[in-house]
Amino acid sequence: MLIRQTLAYFPAQILSPLTQFATAIILTHYLAAADYGLTMLIFASQELIFQICLSWWTTYFLRYAGQFGADGDRRDLAGTESAIILATAGLQVVATLILVAVSATKPSPAFIVGACLYVVSRSYLTFLSEKTRREARILDYSLLQIGAPLASLLLTLLLMGWLGANPARVLLDFALMHGVIAFLVALRMGALARPGRIDHGILKAALSFGVPVVVSNLFGWFAAHGIRFVVQYGAGSTALGLLSVGWGLAIRLAAMAAMVVTAAAYPLAVREMDRGDPDAARRQLSTNSALLLGLIAPSTAGVIAIADPFVTLLVATDYRAATIDLLPWALICAAIRNLRMHGWDQMYLLFEAPRPMVVLEGIEAVLTILGSAIGLFFGGLTGAVIGAALAALVIALADYAYLNRRFGLHAPLAFYAKIALATAIMWLALKALPGVGLTMAADWWSILAAVAFGMAVYGVAILILFGGDLVRAVRAWRLSRA
Repeated sequence: MLIRQTLAYFPAQILSPLTQFATAIILTHYLAAADYGLTMLIFASQELIFQICLSWWTTYFLRYAGQFGADGDRRDLAGTESAIILATAGLQVVATLILVAVSATKPSPAFIVGACLYVVSRSYLTFLSEKTRREARILDYSLLQIGAPLASLLLTLLLMGWLGANPARVLLDFALMHGVIAFLVALRMGALARPGRIDHGILKAALSFGVPVVVSNLFGWFAAHGIRFVVQYGAGSTALGLLSVGWGLAIRLAAMAAMVVTAAAYPLAVREMDRGDPDAARRQLSTNSALLLGLIAPSTAGVIAIADPFVTLLVATDYRAATIDLLPWALICAAIRNLRMHGWDQMYLLFEAPRPMVVLEGIEAVLTILGSAIGLFFGGLTGAVIGAALAALVIALADYAYLNRRFGLHAPLAFYAKIALATAIMWLALKALPGVGLTMAADWWSILAAVAFGMAVYGVAILILFGGDLVRAVRAWRLSRA
């Protein structure tokens, strides 16, 4: 079931982050460092505003929508949902205006309007994505995840060539295409937000379950993006732009690997809980974490091994040196955080214990910002990223120890060890290429050849290390079909 679901969501989970990755790279060639940093700050802050204003509802919907089976119950849920969507849109505009006031110096009216429209449209798109994921509407989910960022990038490229490049233009282009595609999908689903009657019982339950998650996500956002504010206020807007390239690329690459599994896997664990089988849910999360590590570890190590030619090929000259220096540490930090969040932190939600997660994320936010500030003081931009990575490692180890004791989480450590060994073999093989006369140049053929070689080495290592497990799995599958 997990593999089938993962494959169904695979195109969206690969192409969507790749498009966002391409956007982050392409904009380095059009925007100056200060403008790039401001644009990326709005992009990242949209996630924060969504977490504050709307994620409490999407979290509740993902976890409990399946329990509204009767027609009347579903109508009450839909009416409450529509009212919440409309009300929170206003809150998002207010939050964006505050963000622009504290982040931009004398912003233009076009920039202010573009930032507000981008935040609201992107948040609605995110909400619809979660809704389609809960209802297993894979086509609609793929349209939202692939169509919106791709159409936005194409429109931005077209208009930048015609009207020039600036942050306001980028934000307005993205807002337009996000809004159009979100409207079309909502129309297909019959989910257009209309004024509706709020069921106070549903609202109370959603707030009770979702608000602690919002606080946790708020802390989590600062753990992931607080370094941007540390650098902006500690080193200036140009340094923020230089940081934003490597940091943003690392976040997108790690999230791409994580969401390939998570989009399909978490609903499977929820179904086991809905059936009253918490042990099966635990096993599902354990399986999820192993598959997740099997994707995150090689992708992280592979990019680190080819970071120099990879960055030289893709990133504009002004950003290149800083990105090469900090990208490996940013990738390690993002990989650790995604493994923890998508591998086993979902246990907090499954077992209805969001409050301990709030404490965890709060501690992580403080440690990450503190580590980034200390690192910036002693080691500049790269030092700031190293400080964030060390904080992520400490939190991940403490988090696993707590979940193991409190909720009986048992990660498949033997599988983890085999995956780590296969990843190390792949990394060593890639680093050995120049020693045998196969230098990786900054061109597409060299990069693609290195990626293919790394994948082949990793695949062979996995087959050798997991050969017995694969044979047993095939035998079990054949017996189940006999």
